[in-house]
Amino acid sequence: MYLEEIELDLPYVIDNNRVSKIVKDRACTLDEAITIDYTVNWKEKRRKFSLETRCITSLFERLLIKFQTNSCKKILIECVEYTTEDRVLNFSGIYTIQVEFDYKSFLDSNNDEKKQKSLNAIWEGINKISKQNGWEMTFFESVYSKIIDTNYVNEWMWKKKVKNPRKDLSAEVFMQHEIDYMMISILIRDSLGEKIFSQKVISELPNEYAYSQHLGKLKWITNTSVVLVNKKNDTEWKVELPCDIISNIYTT
Repeated sequence: MYLEEIELDLPYVIDNNRVSKIVKDRACTLDEAITIDYTVNWKEKRRKFSLETRCITSLFERLLIKFQTNSCKKILIECVEYTTEDRVLNFSGIYTIQVEFDYKSFLDSNNDEKKQKSLNAIWEGINKISKQNGWEMTFFESVYSKIIDTNYVNEWMWKKKVKNPRKDLSAEVFMQHEIDYMMISILIRDSLGEKIFSQKVISELPNEYAYSQHLGKLKWITNTSVVLVNKKNDTEWKVELPCDIISNIYTT
């Protein structure tokens, strides 16, 4: 079994005073009040935290190549104000561990600081799990250092480049994963591999469930225009080389 996924979570914390007020005001049961409180006061906060930390958790996953484990396919790190459980809990291959985390400080941070705090939480969680399971830390140390050395940048090319019919140009999809968005661009290169044009085509939520639906196929429709087609094959984003670039390519 290989470790495939890492997630930072903001688990729900019951506010007894708030829940008691809901019970009184709505004349409902305690369980119903807790559900209402979670939906109104926590659900969106938890979702936003997941989106904003996904930039770094996905980067850590991609850099951690084929780390083999006995029974862990995912690490779930619960970011809590105070830890109540120091053990690593295993739920069907999902290792869960708690780390102390200042959510208010995270909320008040800029995007660069949020990346740093996300990485620190991952590092603390992995350290705890590794100590209890005897994991070799070298693999994780390498990833941790590389993220810092590359200034927390999460960028990559989606799939392989595609050549135009004349085989003198190529296009590829460039992914930029930030704290609050995923930017998808199409890059066009000349026969020497030099970038000659780039155009942003999609801005999406920073999560695979949102942006992966747009990544179906990249194809040229002429020698100078290329389209990205979504998975359903019902939407496409077209990029066409400007006339001045076309003239420069085919007159030199």
